[in-house]
Amino acid sequence: MDGTPSNALRTGRRPIFDNAERQNLKAFVTHDVRTRRLSWDEICLEMEYSCSPQTVKTVMESMGYHTRVPRRKFAIRPANKPIHVAWCQEGLDWGYEDWPRVLWTDESTFSTAGFGNRPWVTRKTTEEYHADCVDETFESGRQSKMIWGAFCSTLKSRLVFIPGKAKVNSSLYVTSIMYPHLVPFWHQCCETYGWVGVVEDGALGHKKYAIQYRNLNGIETIWWLAQSPDLNLIKALWLDTSAKIIPCVLCVLCV
Repeated sequence: MDGTPSNALRTGRRPIFDNAERQNLKAFVTHDVRTRRLSWDEICLEMEYSCSPQTVKTVMESMGYHTRVPRRKFAIRPANKPIHVAWCQEGLDWGYEDWPRVLWTDESTFSTAGFGNRPWVTRKTTEEYHADCVDETFESGRQSKMIWGAFCSTLKSRLVFIPGKAKVNSSLYVTSIMYPHLVPFWHQCCETYGWVGVVEDGALGHKKYAIQYRNLNGIETIWWLAQSPDLNLIKALWLDTSAKIIPCVLCVLCV
């Protein structure tokens, strides 16, 4: 140090986000479900920061936290968890020749109004299924349309739009889905891959008359677990195809 202005000690306001305050901000945002869903403006207000929301956003992103749409997670009761593990272990020996002989079916509901109203959560890339970062509920009052579909290896069924707001009981399931769509598609899959087992969930519409009609046609089903929609492979396709399905739903509603 030679005392010249160029190397003189400079003073100034202490930065708002030193290392200690960065950790304090991180602890606040990741505290619980509510704080994960706060906007940058709301965080500024609650933490009483004098900086702009953009500054808070930049600091959080520098620590790896970004705002993202929450994942949906299917809750499993503790009593069902060991049953799920045992069921999965039974299929560990299944090979390439076994999985193509499974016909995956499902009904799914797509919203036809209120798009873009889903919340956002602040999280790291690795926290997509953190308990505070998942969304397990639908908003009330939503408008929706129910669709049935199925696939088996490389074969896929037609999409079936459930009429109006009809409740899918066993009678409707037989007359609107099994008779005109599921049974013919099952025969096609059996002709292509050999004997095929059908996966259906435990919905009430798949019981009663549906069981009788299934037995009448000799359809073999694969025993399915309670609270296990995440194990049905067709569930992974609904989200990927929703961008194509929703316009079709809107067209049907307009007819």
